[in-house]
Amino acid sequence: MVGNINNNLLLKVTNTWRRHSSDVERSMERLATGKRINRASDDPAGSVAVTDMNGQLETLKSQLKGVQQTRYYVAAREGGNAAINDIVIELKGLVVQAGNSGALSDSERRTIQDQIDLKIEAIDFVSNTFTYKGERVFSSALSTSLGSMSREIEVTDPNDPTKKTKKTEQLSLRSLKSGGALNTLTGDLELADKVVDAAVAGNSGEQAFLGSQQRDLDSRERSLQAEIENVTGTKSQIEDTDYASEVANLVKGQVLQQASMFMVQTAMQQIKQITSLIAAVAPGGPASVGTGRSLNVVG
Repeated sequence: MVGNINNNLLLKVTNTWRRHSSDVERSMERLATGKRINRASDDPAGSVAVTDMNGQLETLKSQLKGVQQTRYYVAAREGGNAAINDIVIELKGLVVQAGNSGALSDSERRTIQDQIDLKIEAIDFVSNTFTYKGERVFSSALSTSLGSMSREIEVTDPNDPTKKTKKTEQLSLRSLKSGGALNTLTGDLELADKVVDAAVAGNSGEQAFLGSQQRDLDSRERSLQAEIENVTGTKSQIEDTDYASEVANLVKGQVLQQASMFMVQTAMQQIKQITSLIAAVAPGGPASVGTGRSLNVVG
């Protein structure tokens, strides 16, 4: 019976030591990883919540990346439009200057037309070569679309040279180039001025649209960033280690671990002493004590 009691005592103190050792190991792991939940068994409900939030964060980050890419593209296009707008405004000045035909010599008018040709070629060069991440920002040469309008003109009927027929002619900034219907040497300067005004208005409208889109994208980006911060903060509260609390738990666990180890050592010493005593009074052993009577041992 004494053996059973001591074995039970040893088992209890050993289990106590193992439990406190496990607590110490868990605290050290949490302090080392910075996470309170390192496996599902640490907090099943919290683990499920963290997994859901990780999926939510991935979705939000993907959306944020898409918004940022779109914003960069819009910013690139806005920069291209700004460059084209400067050229169109310079073109407006040249058309107005060409309209003062009475004060200009033929060579001066020719020089103005050459400058207009260069401006239109510059617009097409920008719109054809301006790229973002290797892709063109503008779908076509803008001189064919900026200032676009139409007019009706009379042309000779190809079936009857004696007759005239009406035809719709499409005009744009390209019409101002040498040989075009609105060149400043032989074309309609008043209509050329209207085409340039329409081009200025159209490009300005595009810039306003891009500016509005950029503002909306900035707002969307800030909203997504705030949402990511909120989800990350909530996830951190569930998953991350509270260092002050965990250090306190570690110290407490180490103290209890040392105390239980002392109890284990004490229990083992007691068992050793009782075993020696039992061996001393067992049959065949040194059983007599002083008077020759046997020592009574409960068991």
